[in-house]
Amino acid sequence: MVQTPFNAPDDRPRSPKTPAARRRGMTVVEIVAVVGIIILLMGILLPALGIASGNARWAKSQSNMRQVYQLMQEYSTDNREIICPAAFDYRNSGYPGKVRSAQPAGAVPPLNTPLGQRLNYGTWTDILWTYGDFSVPKLGGDSSGTDPVWNYRYDSPDRPYYETNESYDSIFRAALKPTMTPGGDEATPYGTGARPSEAAHNGYFAANLLFDTRTDSAENLYGEWRNNSEVKRPANTVYLIDSNYGETIEPTALAFGSPDDIDPGMQSEGQVDFRYPGETTLMLFLDGHVGTEGRWEQFSDLREIRNILVDSLR
Repeated sequence: MVQTPFNAPDDRPRSPKTPAARRRGMTVVEIVAVVGIIILLMGILLPALGIASGNARWAKSQSNMRQVYQLMQEYSTDNREIICPAAFDYRNSGYPGKVRSAQPAGAVPPLNTPLGQRLNYGTWTDILWTYGDFSVPKLGGDSSGTDPVWNYRYDSPDRPYYETNESYDSIFRAALKPTMTPGGDEATPYGTGARPSEAAHNGYFAANLLFDTRTDSAENLYGEWRNNSEVKRPANTVYLIDSNYGETIEPTALAFGSPDDIDPGMQSEGQVDFRYPGETTLMLFLDGHVGTEGRWEQFSDLREIRNILVDSLR
């Protein structure tokens, strides 16, 4: 047979077959080293992720405050430059208006204190909620079905609503949970402070009661109807601040906090919630800007050191 390149015998030397190389498993020392590296990386990454999340919520809370200010501006424009009241009592007014009125007729606000159940009595959140024409589903009624079901058309959602809708997002609340709750009976001004159950809800923004317009002198110790022209330094005057207690805050050392006050009788941790990264709180000023402030040692530091006005307009 004629040999061709295709059928010529292969005379090349063949290498002897060697057994496949045995794969060596990881030793205990190597496994421990890998686990240690993973733990180290988690220790580096998790705090960074937590800070990033905290910063995002800090930014969201600032955005909420700015949106509140836009509503305040619209309210002032339509009401002869009146600053939106921090708290109000329209019960004796010739025209009480719609804010926190009975919806439907015969319904009672579902808070558990006498102040909380008053009609035409409430806070800045109710005014701006009504003014902004927000809408949410009405609160579920009791099992008997005999009582009118409260509708939040003219009342900003409060504790009872959040207890059935914990994830509800509102510009009238912070984007973070409170760092603590005082264990009161209802949020201010309806009671002594937020309930423990509210630890799962988004934290409160509290309005400065320097802008309180309630008519009862036993309830209103600091405020009156205020006009924008009265505010001499709007960039320094606080309207809103993060709070553990509720929707309003008194312009005092006891409420804003003065932990190192030289007067032992005035020393107080206060109601302000330093809930953002670095133990900071947000303040909305009457020029519309939002400031971030760390803890202060004395209430007087706000005016004397930080040039922040809480208890006066000048």
